Amino acid sequence: MRPSLFAPRFLTRLRATGPQDENPRFEGVLGVSRLFLGATSLIVDLTHPLAPQAYNQLLIFLLLVYCVESLGFLIWLALKPEPGRAFVIIMQVSDVFWPIVFCLFGDPPNSLVFAFFLFALMTTAFRFGMYETALTAVGSVLLLIFQKTIVAYGPKGLSQLLYTLPSVSRLVLRCGFLLMTGFLLGYLAEREKELRAEIAFTNYLLSLARVGSPLSEVVTGISRDLARVFGSESVYVIVAQTSSRRLFRWDIGMSPQSTYELREINTGEYASGMMVDYPDTFYMQRSNIGGVSINAVDDEGRRLGRSELNELQMPVEGTRSVLAVKLDVGREWSGRFVLMNCQLGFNRERELRFAQNALRQLSPALYSIYLFRRLRQRAGAMERARVARELHDTAIQSLISIEMQVDVLRRKTNGVPQAAELERIQQLLREEVLNMRELMLTMRPVEIGPQHFLDFVAQLVERFRSDTGVDARFVSELEEVTLPAVACRELVRVVQEGLVNVRKHSGARSVYIRFGAQNGLWKLVIDDDGRGFGFTGRLTLTELDDLHRGPTVIKERVRAIGGDMVIESSPGHGARLEITVPQKGYGFYG
Repeated sequence: MRPSLFAPRFLTRLRATGPQDENPRFEGVLGVSRLFLGATSLIVDLTHPLAPQAYNQLLIFLLLVYCVESLGFLIWLALKPEPGRAFVIIMQVSDVFWPIVFCLFGDPPNSLVFAFFLFALMTTAFRFGMYETALTAVGSVLLLIFQKTIVAYGPKGLSQLLYTLPSVSRLVLRCGFLLMTGFLLGYLAEREKELRAEIAFTNYLLSLARVGSPLSEVVTGISRDLARVFGSESVYVIVAQTSSRRLFRWDIGMSPQSTYELREINTGEYASGMMVDYPDTFYMQRSNIGGVSINAVDDEGRRLGRSELNELQMPVEGTRSVLAVKLDVGREWSGRFVLMNCQLGFNRERELRFAQNALRQLSPALYSIYLFRRLRQRAGAMERARVARELHDTAIQSLISIEMQVDVLRRKTNGVPQAAELERIQQLLREEVLNMRELMLTMRPVEIGPQHFLDFVAQLVERFRSDTGVDARFVSELEEVTLPAVACRELVRVVQEGLVNVRKHSGARSVYIRFGAQNGLWKLVIDDDGRGFGFTGRLTLTELDDLHRGPTVIKERVRAIGGDMVIESSPGHGARLEITVPQKGYGFYG
């Protein structure tokens, strides 16, 4: 196991995952500042020498070369507006090299030459961050110490070539000043870069949460990007409906080609799934010597001490580390993003607060997507219900009226040649009335839960029997069911579609529908004595797809609730549909 101590730098992870915005104008500003510093130092040295006369002529020449080089870099940047990494490295080496050279012929910090050290530290902090700035400061200090050591204890001829004083007190002052300045500039630059990167990354996540996008796709995209920031090997999201305490879990693959799996889990796992006893946001890691270490913050981002964590255990078995962040989506839903086998850097609490703040900003967007989806479904259901009412009040009533008039006319003309034709027209009208009623039932929204499921199916079968004259029966082996509402609606639609197919295509005299439970599965059976399908034997859902057989609508609805289907056909003797749905969960297309 690689320890979190060696986790990639947080700033690097944010930049590598979020959108990158390297503005060439920044390098332009640095180039102009470099030229201004060199020109100013040259003017000062010409009017007020920065070194004794024997050394000042060489110092003026070096400052002139520095100005020419700075002008050349500006011209390079003008010709190539997008600076590459090679340009940045060359500039950085130049900024560190020149202060060391100037220091050989000036006497910092009593000389303006020392300003070049500060400029080198500032450019390093701007380009990179704290670590690089601190290393530049340490490197400059070591070079100063090396220079003073050579002058003080090296060949005596060097003291006549270089102008530098071997004063220990001045050396300590210079080194302390460089180290302090390097640390402060580096820290401030790192924090500023992290804040900009965090804002950019959060905005990128918000751009994924577009209203109208499928909620599952949005959650999947956000989860993958968060997992990449924290180096997670796998991630899942668990959400709970506050009113019913129903639990849903997204298991999300990390590769771009992989998909997600959404399923409902047992409500008895609410406490463990939602990690009720755990802090709002926490990171837990197994140690090499046994046990676990934990870092946590509360809902306001305050650090939680060890005494407040109550000796918590690893919440997910078989993992090295877990990062969990609580998520509140409106008043109806709450949940957690759980990243497994991830890595955090030195400042773990800062990274925890970032994850917490990012998801809090995403929560309103996710809730808007959820509400938009519900409103769109509600609007569609209302429109379908309106059309269904219009069909019932106009088209169906008109067809029934016409069918009655044809029946009266047929009775009056009984025995004449036109009577058979009128009887055929009357039968066609009856068929169209039945078709229209079936369409009307299909269009009406089915808002039923498990407590009404059995009664609704029984009424549906009874209405089919009275409308068609087919001997239809429904038998339930259970007195109550605990199916999710979505599964109830889909199974009702399956029964409706199955009865329509029996009436239109099978020519059956009787149909038998049974619902029960067996081996951890809900089981729905539709059995008729009609013509059957165009094959003999039993075919599973996969085999039906391969052969392009079976009712397409029913197959789609069965898949939508994570179920399976088998069709047993005996041409001329009937067909049997067996549909099974897992009792512990179901999947659906978000």
